[in-house]
Amino acid sequence: MLNYNYFSIDGYVNYGKLVLKTAPTDTAITLAEAKQHLRVDSDYDDDNDYITALIGVATNQVEEFTRRRLISQTYNLFFDVFPPYIDLQVGIVQSVTHIKYYDASNSLVTLAASNYDLDDKIKPGRIYESNDGTFPDTYEKPNAVEVEFVAGGTAAEVEDAIKQAMLIIVGRYYEQRQDIVLGTQVAELPLMVEYMLTPYRFLEL
Repeated sequence: MLNYNYFSIDGYVNYGKLVLKTAPTDTAITLAEAKQHLRVDSDYDDDNDYITALIGVATNQVEEFTRRRLISQTYNLFFDVFPPYIDLQVGIVQSVTHIKYYDASNSLVTLAASNYDLDDKIKPGRIYESNDGTFPDTYEKPNAVEVEFVAGGTAAEVEDAIKQAMLIIVGRYYEQRQDIVLGTQVAELPLMVEYMLTPYRFLEL
């Protein structure tokens, strides 16, 4: 995954180091849906593991292109200091679990929720200081600030166009196996898939 920690705005680092804590337990498209798209008989199981792996590849490619996470998953986002606002980087945000930081005495403290507001309407989501709150000073150390949040949603909430794009990716690699090595992915998306995904792509404002 891209590490945005070294990007800056007006000389100020505004992105953190994003770490997946809890992976999703579901996928936007099922094995049965993929097999139906591929016209593979439902009783034919020899390629099940391969098709499942291709669903993972398609998920990764779609998520990286759209800058969003499809299915519910938990992330930790680390900063050396509090930025002016916190960009949560990965699209739709369900909730903020906590914000913790090392205070001036190097003690780990949970920031009271009254100090910040989540804007879950903007995509990607952002956290701002509340009107009556503030982001405090931190101890001078790497990763002094930790934000834990939940991104993504349910498979039922994923748009049909995104699911169709994933099926096209799975179909491409299933039919052209020389283009894919399991455990890695090809960066270039088919042009048709890009057209389908572009309306759902979240860009930094």
